[in-house]
Amino acid sequence: MRIRRVISLTVLLSFFFLALSGIMLFMSPQGRVANWAGWTLFGLTKDQYSAIHTTFMVLFVTVGIWHIVLNWKPILGYLKNRSKQMRIITPESSVALLLALGFLVGPLAGLPPFRQFLDVGVEVKEAWEARSGSPPWGHAEENSLLRFCRGMEDFERLENQRLVAIDCDQALEYLRSQGMKVEDTNQRLMDIAEANAATPQALAALIMQVARPLTPQEADSAAIPAVAAVRFQRPYSGLGRMTLEEYAGEYGYELGELQKILLEAGLELDPGVRLRDEATRLGLDPEGLIDVLNGSRGESL
Repeated sequence: MRIRRVISLTVLLSFFFLALSGIMLFMSPQGRVANWAGWTLFGLTKDQYSAIHTTFMVLFVTVGIWHIVLNWKPILGYLKNRSKQMRIITPESSVALLLALGFLVGPLAGLPPFRQFLDVGVEVKEAWEARSGSPPWGHAEENSLLRFCRGMEDFERLENQRLVAIDCDQALEYLRSQGMKVEDTNQRLMDIAEANAATPQALAALIMQVARPLTPQEADSAAIPAVAAVRFQRPYSGLGRMTLEEYAGEYGYELGELQKILLEAGLELDPGVRLRDEATRLGLDPEGLIDVLNGSRGESL
């Protein structure tokens, strides 16, 4: 067995799987969306593609070093001129260095075509999110059933302007009545989903079946704050990923009116750019933009 052939073939195979897993990760949704909706591509989850990418990166680096050691003389030959004199700076090494610097500086500086390429990745991830849906808050699937029920009550109050009660024990029994194996209310949503070959998203839909509106008396006795009387709603989560145009469409506002209010406050936004990016440019955060729309720059609503 020739070690050079083994090393060369291993470099080739590790490069193939490293590239393949990298492409799959580029095409995958954000982790919170992938975990929530049970996203898979060709039967593998995002976490599995990430694991493959990491392990093959280690293999590629290891055999790559061996490949360099075994081919050191030919590599040194690339650094020699026609007179066989060693030169660090040769036409070939200069081109290689410029290519490497281009691929390093290009994406960091947002230069074309790197910026456009990375924007495609963002658009792909947003398309997956629009198709698969997103969790009510980041990594909601990691919450216990009890904490998720309490969180959904807050989510409904702040996001959908509804006061609801979700009896966690009732949710537990309902899940069991639907054939789900659930240990208790302290079990995490993602663990329940995995044990039942389901997704956290599907479990959340079942849990919301037991949600009921609170009566005014219940809201008063429980000292639950009334829904804030604000004109422009602040989403419970996901505001930064929206553009101003998407925000207006989602909640039924007039885009022109939003732009006018912001412009009067000295804030000119591109309606097609994500609010997170526009807010950062203006020295605010996305929630701060909603504060401005509601007549206050820093007060909490």
